[in-house]
Amino acid sequence: MGIMNLPLFLLSFVLFSVMQCPTLALKRSYVVYLGGHSHGSQHTSEMDLNRITDSHHDLLGSCLGSKEKAQESIFYSYTHHINGFAANLEDEEAAELSKRPGVVSIFLNQKHKLQTTRSWEFLGLERNGEIPADSIWVKARFGEDIIIGNIDTGVWPESESFNDQGMGPIPSKWKGYCEPNDDVKCNRKLIGARYFNKGVEAELGSPLNSSYQTVRDTSGHGTHTLSTAGGRFVGGANLLGSGYGTAKGGSPSARVASYKSCWPDCNDVDVLAAIDAAIHDGVDILSLSIAFVSRDYFLDSIAIGSLHAVQNGIVVVCAGGNSGPTPGSVTNSAPWIITVAASTIDREFPSNVMLGNNKQFKGLSFKTNSLTAEKFYPLVYSVDARAANASARDAQICSVGSLDPKKVKGKIVYCLVDPSGLNALNVEKSWVVAQAGGIGMILANHLTTATLIPQAHFVPTSRVSAADGLAILLYIHTTKYPVAYISGATEVGTVTAPIMASFSSQGPNTITPEILKPDITAPGVQIIAAYTEARGPTFLQSDDRRVLFNILSGTSMSCPHVSGAVGLLKKIHPNWSPSAIRSAIMTSARTRSNLRQPIANGTLAEGNPFNYGAGHLSPNRAMDPGLVYDLTITDYLNFLCSIGYNATQLSTFVDKKYECPSKPMRPWDLNYPSITVPSLSGKVTVTRTLKNVGTPATYTVRIKAPSGISVKVEPKRLRFEKINEEKMFKVKIEAKRDDGGGEYVFGRLIWSDGKHFVGSPIVVNATTLHM
Repeated sequence: MGIMNLPLFLLSFVLFSVMQCPTLALKRSYVVYLGGHSHGSQHTSEMDLNRITDSHHDLLGSCLGSKEKAQESIFYSYTHHINGFAANLEDEEAAELSKRPGVVSIFLNQKHKLQTTRSWEFLGLERNGEIPADSIWVKARFGEDIIIGNIDTGVWPESESFNDQGMGPIPSKWKGYCEPNDDVKCNRKLIGARYFNKGVEAELGSPLNSSYQTVRDTSGHGTHTLSTAGGRFVGGANLLGSGYGTAKGGSPSARVASYKSCWPDCNDVDVLAAIDAAIHDGVDILSLSIAFVSRDYFLDSIAIGSLHAVQNGIVVVCAGGNSGPTPGSVTNSAPWIITVAASTIDREFPSNVMLGNNKQFKGLSFKTNSLTAEKFYPLVYSVDARAANASARDAQICSVGSLDPKKVKGKIVYCLVDPSGLNALNVEKSWVVAQAGGIGMILANHLTTATLIPQAHFVPTSRVSAADGLAILLYIHTTKYPVAYISGATEVGTVTAPIMASFSSQGPNTITPEILKPDITAPGVQIIAAYTEARGPTFLQSDDRRVLFNILSGTSMSCPHVSGAVGLLKKIHPNWSPSAIRSAIMTSARTRSNLRQPIANGTLAEGNPFNYGAGHLSPNRAMDPGLVYDLTITDYLNFLCSIGYNATQLSTFVDKKYECPSKPMRPWDLNYPSITVPSLSGKVTVTRTLKNVGTPATYTVRIKAPSGISVKVEPKRLRFEKINEEKMFKVKIEAKRDDGGGEYVFGRLIWSDGKHFVGSPIVVNATTLHM
């Protein structure tokens, strides 16, 4: 952007302002957001970018008293698509700066948490290891040349998931590059690798050492998520013998780029810089397995950056968070983001205990199958094997140093889980057993309500329930020479799935409750994918094992499943908007398990859209949805008008002044693929518009109304004659009986021509019910 293209208010401010900010001692890092750049996606020269940076220095310098002070304070200038900067400011300076013309918002740089092969077969892309001709993989040429950007903890570039054998030239639109520090090398698969660390440096207040000057992934999280979205086919993948098979990403022929901005925690200024760079570089999809605390959209770096990305045709997919099952815990709730919940697949890792009395107990573990098959080993209770200086309590939970090697060597040890509930400490118990010479461990829950969680233990282990643990302990106490063996395997198709993960964050959307979040659920429990070789498969410092693949759980793992599926849809439908792709994913989703029962939540009760959004990801169905609910940037701006944003704030997102409509829309009328009325008082009419993306057809509506709610649709039939034809319909929602109110109820609306089924959740909270 040249200086002549700067907004007039900014030029006049820079030239004539003499007001200075007050000065105090304490400085903190802030994001100063100025909106968007008028140059949009047009090419900008290095000189133009320097002028933008210079204007940031002028703006802040007029407040701090000198341009030199501003240059010292600013450590990021966002110059490509996002207009703003990150700077170390005193609170009073930030408050004063927020009053200046052109400043959309100022918010503190905050630290945030990351959220982590059978899954693609479970999603229907392959069958029994074979790829059928009607798979979306075949139709989309495996996502060939689509570019997926991943904002995370970096990448382990040597992983086979990122080999480029047989791949053609890098797409000509690509403008990114590879940071070569720490011997990181890119190729025709991994086409970009960059890191962003200035926010961390500002937080620490001192120069960073070499460990922060690299895109290399020492955490494993970023490698796992990137390979899940776009990793290549790699045979022989497993974790300690569990889950053996072929690993692959959703778009295995896509190009991938890593933007490291998490160390391992992520902060606003680095994430925003990564988004700005990714937009400039030319990614098609941005995948962020990061969940920030819910904030107003213009105080949220992901919401801000992703709106700019969507303006440039980029689909943004984000993790919904791991704070479930708390209601209202879902994050990344802006309507221009695809927000993903996490659920299980039909695979489990049983690790069974067989006692000398022929009684068998089912447990779980990733480390199960290195003992001689069906050979019994001596079994000892950890308290009976405690070291001389250890308390019975420490020995009961197999704390470090609590076991006597003379009493443990060659035996299976019975331990209790750690009362703290920290899974890392439970893995440590198997390390304690291994160090004492034990050859196996039975790890029993101490609470009947506790779930069984398989982990990468150091010896063959079986994690059993509290009830089974008591039965095993009774056997030990009543048998002169107790013995046992542990055996396990990976089993598929033996369990009900999907079931919502208990950790998956839930709705309602606390920022704009008129927009249902999450949007969709996808596999996010016990997912195998590539991993770093810089650390072991657990978070223990004592874990010196190195694995090529690891099994992780979280909405961090479900997010890249959707990102990979989006890559396939972008390949098949290159002209579809980000909202059309989201619509196809949501309206084609399934709400029943593999047993044709409603998807259950973490307590095995029937789930609802606050758990899973529109339902479970179904990529094959999404490639031919029939109809879509489309949206433009203007629609999003009008939505922001409807929730109180003014014209001055909104005009910074477009290259000309944007005025809110004189009659603002209602938030629930945003053309979203779900319908949510968070405070129904009597009745309301909601409007939606469908676009035909299939062949000519007549669609008829079918309604499953929420309990106590009347739902009527007009018209009941929609006839589409041509591609891209649009038809509007109205949904009249009315509370029909008084049953207390104040609680959300759920229904569903489906348009069908007999071939396509275009489904939308209906979510209503009736505050006043009419008879």
